[in-house]
Amino acid sequence: MADSDTQHGDASPEGKVHQHTEQGFAGRGDARAHELWDEVSAGARHFSPENRKPPEGRLRQFFHGLSLPFHIGGALLADPVARKQYIRVGFLQSIAALALALSCMTSGTEAAESASRRESRAEARAQAKQLRKVAEALADRHVKKVEAETAQRVREVEAQTRQRLQEIDARIAERKRAAEAAAAPGEPPTDAAADADTAPSADEPPSEDAARPPERQASSESALAEPETAEQRMARRIRDVEAAAQGKDSGTSLAAAIAALVMEATVEVDDEESPGASGKHTGASEEDAEAGEDTRAAKAPREGRDFWRVNGFSVWSLAFWAALFAALQLAQWVVIALSRDYHDAISRKASLLTGLEPEEEDVQPRVRLNVPWLRKKVKRRWRAFLLLMVGVPALVVVTLPFMCASHAVFTTLFALWSAWWFVVFTAAKSARAWEPTTGPARPPWFLRAWTTLTTRVPGLRWGALQRYGASWGRRTEEVFAPVASAERYPWVFAGLSVVRFLGSFPPMKFFVRPLIPVASAHLLTGDVAAAKRALAKGAEASPAAAEVPRPADVW
Repeated sequence: MADSDTQHGDASPEGKVHQHTEQGFAGRGDARAHELWDEVSAGARHFSPENRKPPEGRLRQFFHGLSLPFHIGGALLADPVARKQYIRVGFLQSIAALALALSCMTSGTEAAESASRRESRAEARAQAKQLRKVAEALADRHVKKVEAETAQRVREVEAQTRQRLQEIDARIAERKRAAEAAAAPGEPPTDAAADADTAPSADEPPSEDAARPPERQASSESALAEPETAEQRMARRIRDVEAAAQGKDSGTSLAAAIAALVMEATVEVDDEESPGASGKHTGASEEDAEAGEDTRAAKAPREGRDFWRVNGFSVWSLAFWAALFAALQLAQWVVIALSRDYHDAISRKASLLTGLEPEEEDVQPRVRLNVPWLRKKVKRRWRAFLLLMVGVPALVVVTLPFMCASHAVFTTLFALWSAWWFVVFTAAKSARAWEPTTGPARPPWFLRAWTTLTTRVPGLRWGALQRYGASWGRRTEEVFAPVASAERYPWVFAGLSVVRFLGSFPPMKFFVRPLIPVASAHLLTGDVAAAKRALAKGAEASPAAAEVPRPADVW
């Protein structure tokens, strides 16, 4: 009864405490999850054409920058005219990039196949040379062995011949004596005795021609009459090797048969590499001949091609998608270089639809090659590379204390350094980030940290490091304005950089690229307007109070 009460009665105090503890942990976890979700949703929903100031809180700012391009894209899709142009331009650019990428894959596949055939021929020649060397070595060894065996055989045959001649002479002398003894005195030996002397004995072996069967004689005569082809010679060599391996052919050794087979294979490779059956030189180079063969092989129809193969790649293989992705990366850059006017027009419409003063000019978009834009783009890429690499010596100095893990620390710091500059140039997509300001500009955070490190930390106050910091500052002085904007809103531009990075892959770049400058302009509009108001107020004040503020120092 007591056991029943314990099993089915009220819970013990320890069980209640444990249950309340679990509920407390679950309640706190749910509260934190709801709080996190509220932060994320508040940052994602924070978009207003009237109030463009970023929300408070790092998490809200990050998701605000992450969702800002989608809000701008929603404004574009809400307008029928803008929606038609936006979808049509992105779709046509994607089709053009895909067609160009597939054509590049065709050329790349043909080049790869041609290079592979050349490599195969080169490998075949190298293998033929090696086989020829091995065959020559085997042949020399076999020749020496055969010469030694032949010399020994000749000596044995000579000894046997001398012995047989001596036996024949003795037999002839014995027969003569017997004939003389049997004949009457004064009578010459008969013809039968002379014939018996010259006739071969039963112990003597038959001659080689007489011992050969008629079938073998006929086959040898036909073989001498009709020349063998390469296939027949190869088959005969293989049969010789098999016979020598099984011990059926006592006249040919296994090494000699293998050497003959190798020599026959190398001769066939040389025949295949010859320019023609006649053996006449046409004067063309070997590369031209190979190129002609590659062209003919490419133009020749391939039988049995699978439906799921494109340019030699299977659509189910990883190599196909890797090659397509690489070709699309190149193709999308070409398509954007020719049709970037349409992106400028879309950005202008997006700015107008979201209540922002557009930065782009109102021009009629068309497909063209804008050489000044290409030149400016190349200069910006080169400048970005220099700005990235000029900080590498500082990273090396920072990683010196980490002796064992210096490689891992340097890799991590370089990745963070590259990500920071990606955030800066995301902010620089808007022209508002490059607006010049008057007065002394504040150096970026990394220059301030380097100056502090090389002027106040003992052991690092070297003149070389200080001169490097001054050169570093001169190199980055032209980008102080976008760096200041990124420092002012680092979390917002970090979220926007994530969208820009994910949207850089084809074909999403055709739809995301026009939205990034507008989103950056939305984040910097309030900053620049406040800076202009502060500049106007400072111009009316006394000279002591007329310190010119910068856009990043207003708030």
